[in-house]
Amino acid sequence: MVELGVQGTTLTAVARRAGVARATVYLRWPTRSALVGAAARAAVGGQPFPVTGDLERDVRIGTDYVQRIFAIPAFPAMLPEIVRGVLAHPPELSFDSVAPRRRDLTRLYTEGAAEQGFDPDVDPTIPFDILLGTAIAHLLATGEPMSEAKAAQLADVLVRGLRRDA
Repeated sequence: MVELGVQGTTLTAVARRAGVARATVYLRWPTRSALVGAAARAAVGGQPFPVTGDLERDVRIGTDYVQRIFAIPAFPAMLPEIVRGVLAHPPELSFDSVAPRRRDLTRLYTEGAAEQGFDPDVDPTIPFDILLGTAIAHLLATGEPMSEAKAAQLADVLVRGLRRDA
């Protein structure tokens, strides 16, 4: 992907580069979208951001993490293929594999919102969706990832807006 870009990356090209049969590559990545998804995960070290159960801290960590992922030079080229793979019928890439912390943050928000001063009546998927959606919208609108300062501002706005007394 670094040499040929996302468009030039095919399962055939990967097999040729690795010196293996195409069928071998298909055993690991059945679609191009799965390959791109795996490359995206590898680009961020293969690890989702850590969650602590402290919702404010987790929102701030998540916002910082998303900002860093979007700042990886190859990420903007990967994003359309990731979206295509997730929206394919049937899906070629699961959203949970691309954004594994959505489920965790949803659960943590459900379990701890009230005790931590957040509005428990907010749909628990909303915090993660706002975080990711804002990062995508910014990238689409400007062609650039959010700066660290904008990511911190997003976290501030999100945390304030989720507070019960907001």
